[in-house]
Amino acid sequence: MIAAVCMFGGATTSAQAATNPNPIDWTVYSTHIGPDGEDVPLRVGQKDAGGVDGFGKRHIESGHADQISSWSNMKQDIDKTLDRGKCSTSGSKITCKLESHTFRNPHASGMKVVFTERVDSRSKDHRPVGVITAYYYNCGC
Repeated sequence: MIAAVCMFGGATTSAQAATNPNPIDWTVYSTHIGPDGEDVPLRVGQKDAGGVDGFGKRHIESGHADQISSWSNMKQDIDKTLDRGKCSTSGSKITCKLESHTFRNPHASGMKVVFTERVDSRSKDHRPVGVITAYYYNCGC
């Protein structure tokens, strides 16, 4: 009985989620409109830390920097994906995917944008967290 309790306690500790130690910059870098008129800010956000993802512009730069020809192009392709993409909801995240040969990145034929409408009180602006990530797929980037 005692061994089972100890093993359960150990399992609980190892199952705890890791937290990202990098600072969060809640500044809105750009504003986008979701497929149903949602407010979708792209925040400066939080850089990835090892295996723990951040969000926003810093996360995109951490994991997908080689895909970004310019932020002007990236923002236009995020708009296009939110406007024309097929979107689905899972929990608090909305994922929009678009396959197109008209992205500003000429090597890409698909883009995925994931965002949330969840508001985090730490932002102090009462706007959603917004874009979690955006990246190209089917890309020779």
